[in-house]
Amino acid sequence: MKRLLKDERGEANYFSTVVFIFITVLLLAFIIDLFSIISTKQQLDHCADQMVKQIQLSGGTNVETDALFQYLCSQINGANNITYTIDASYKSPTPGGMSRAIQLGSPFYITITGDARLGGFWNFNLVNIRIVSRGTGVSEHYWK
Repeated sequence: MKRLLKDERGEANYFSTVVFIFITVLLLAFIIDLFSIISTKQQLDHCADQMVKQIQLSGGTNVETDALFQYLCSQINGANNITYTIDASYKSPTPGGMSRAIQLGSPFYITITGDARLGGFWNFNLVNIRIVSRGTGVSEHYWK
């Protein structure tokens, strides 16, 4: 027994090699899937920045804002159920052509949320992740 414990000869059988390769492949799948979620978060951040710019210049939300949001969402891979909300104080009465108007110098906050899944190569959907991107801006349009 003492001789076996001091023996420095390394032995690996087929079973341990297969298990090691399987665990390595699963770890790689997890890392690749994690990088895709990070990429999705960056795409949602870009979407929030573009929405802030559009709302700043137009002075509120209108049909163009929704069209831009739909276009930006169509370019995002890896997220589902993408929605946005805007927290602002709106001008009343609403000017023509606007669904909601934000007065010059008034701050607004936009939040974009989407659902992503972490699941590996076979899309087991093990973990559901809610990705949130936020943006802040100030209206640059004066409403009379």
